[in-house]
Amino acid sequence: MVVEEELVEKICRENKGFKKLWDNHYELKDKIQEFEKMKYLTPEEELERKKLKKIKLKEKDLIMQMVSEYRSKQV
Repeated sequence: MVVEEELVEKICRENKGFKKLWDNHYELKDKIQEFEKMKYLTPEEELERKKLKKIKLKEKDLIMQMVSEYRSKQV
């Protein structure tokens, strides 16, 4: 995700909801990476991995929207 670190830190300080979303996004990333390290996934694990990827993508879209809105308010 291409978002300036300083901007993210600033938004996290000002918006607790954004911080929670940002932190959860990276927790999901770690969980997905754990699945991807496995040589074989059971059907249940594969479904869980796909579900986590979809949630992560939705959260990424929301994060980008929030960053965009924040930037537009700063102008």
